[in-house]
Amino acid sequence: MAIETVDPVLAGPLFFVAALLEIGGGYLVWLWIREKKTIALALLGAIILFVYGIIPTLQPAQFGRVYAAYGGIFIISSIVWGRIVDKKKPDRYEVIGSVVAVIGAVVIFYAPR
Repeated sequence: MAIETVDPVLAGPLFFVAALLEIGGGYLVWLWIREKKTIALALLGAIILFVYGIIPTLQPAQFGRVYAAYGGIFIISSIVWGRIVDKKKPDRYEVIGSVVAVIGAVVIFYAPR
């Protein structure tokens, strides 16, 4: 059974959904290991990470391009996650690096071929 890809306009939001799932799932595993929280969080994190693995298959591009572009979105999403969840204000280099990464992701994914 083949999975249909989404319209390229929806690709951007899908990158952010994937980032939220990967960071959120990873964070739950982090809490289990680093903060000695319940294994239920780890199991929930594992399920979320599995769902994250499905999201990129919906993208209308090849695997390598999807993951290269996703890297930029993941970087900025991680900085935003840190600001909201960890209450850590990003420094200017984190902000600059995130912007550069997102610009790179847009070029990689949306440049005409």
